[in-house]
Amino acid sequence: MREIVAMGGAMEALIPAPDAHFGMIASLQPMKTVVRSSEPPGLRLSESTVALDFCGGFRKQRRQMFLRSHVRVGRRGYESQRSAVDVSAIDAAQPFDDGSKRSLELQSGSKLRVGIVGFGNYGQFLAIRILKQGHKVLAYSRGDYSEKARKLGVAFFRDADDFCEEHPEVVLLCTSILSTEAVLLSLPLQRLESSTLFVDVLSVKEFPKNLFLQVLPPEFDVLCTHPMFGPKSGKGSWAGLPFVYDKVRISKGWRSRAADMFLDIFGCRMVEMSCAEHDRFAAGSQFITHTVGRVLGKLGLESTPINTKGYETLLGLVQNTSGDSFELYCGLFMYNPNAIEELERLEAAFDSIKRQLFGQLHDVLRKLLFGEVDIAKRNLLQRPAESLQNGSSHPGASSNGGSRIVCNTDIVPPIFESVVGKSIELDKEPEAVRMDRRNK
Repeated sequence: MREIVAMGGAMEALIPAPDAHFGMIASLQPMKTVVRSSEPPGLRLSESTVALDFCGGFRKQRRQMFLRSHVRVGRRGYESQRSAVDVSAIDAAQPFDDGSKRSLELQSGSKLRVGIVGFGNYGQFLAIRILKQGHKVLAYSRGDYSEKARKLGVAFFRDADDFCEEHPEVVLLCTSILSTEAVLLSLPLQRLESSTLFVDVLSVKEFPKNLFLQVLPPEFDVLCTHPMFGPKSGKGSWAGLPFVYDKVRISKGWRSRAADMFLDIFGCRMVEMSCAEHDRFAAGSQFITHTVGRVLGKLGLESTPINTKGYETLLGLVQNTSGDSFELYCGLFMYNPNAIEELERLEAAFDSIKRQLFGQLHDVLRKLLFGEVDIAKRNLLQRPAESLQNGSSHPGASSNGGSRIVCNTDIVPPIFESVVGKSIELDKEPEAVRMDRRNK
């Protein structure tokens, strides 16, 4: 028994004192408490075997030090006092953390993992470009694009949880404007890394910006973008094509580097612009373009043997806008607060042109009707002859006191015949109706 006790004392001498151990960990922090000497660790003997169980103050302090937010230094029989040292979460990523590994890889020039949500035509269009730059592309969509993704070399997922478990650094939303909110709310955001960068490519910008800030956790980064081209207008090189972006919420450090790496993918003419400013410009350009193209499409314009360059441009506009879905056009109208104003301005401009045209027609027509006209004009306008009779024996005489307005027009525009003919029909229709009644 004495040998065992002696052995216990020798082992205790090899173990640093609790205050010494604590001092090694927090040597830079002055201690506010005095740690008094402790008793030797107790020994427990078993009938079957002799085991050493060090249940003294050192074990107790070590356990309390790493399991509590504040260190308590206590001894048997003495009051525990709070230390000035606070143990808090370590901000620096540890080597075994996957996020820290990715940050180190990105800092060393590694490629991004870009997850595309919505793998339709536009999602595939962007995926091809991203793959050409050497980045890895993941895709998630409600439709089955697995075969198309396999041909492109894209990892495709039908399940949102499996997609998010891949932890892409960038989540790129390529959904329609009308479905963006529902798709974003359906994603299991808790499965993503807190450093995830969310990007949209919608044709409106204030709407996705506000949606991201409301739905996404504050740790996520937000980048709003709008490539001002599509699969048709961007078939060739993208050099010189405008690419609008707004760094809504981007953290510093390697996460800022990840956002810059994503923007470098496109090789376009990069235009940094606020979301509100973008929507104001887009309403006067993109929305008007789509509106005019769809109006001309309703006319059923067709190519002719004598097409001018301007007409060819209009036909191309109709073709480009008709290729986009009406859902896109409706989204441009509903989610851009400036669209209604532009639509009203377009309507007012069309009415102004009509008034200008008919006003000019009215002036010329008055000169022909009440002025001095030659025989050709008189024969043309008197197709029935009695239509221009004003009660005078002289065909060109006016009934306004003999005053005459000389017409300076040498050729009568063909539209006059149509306008005058319709006017005569309207004037004679009541008389014709009366004659029919009399005949009956």
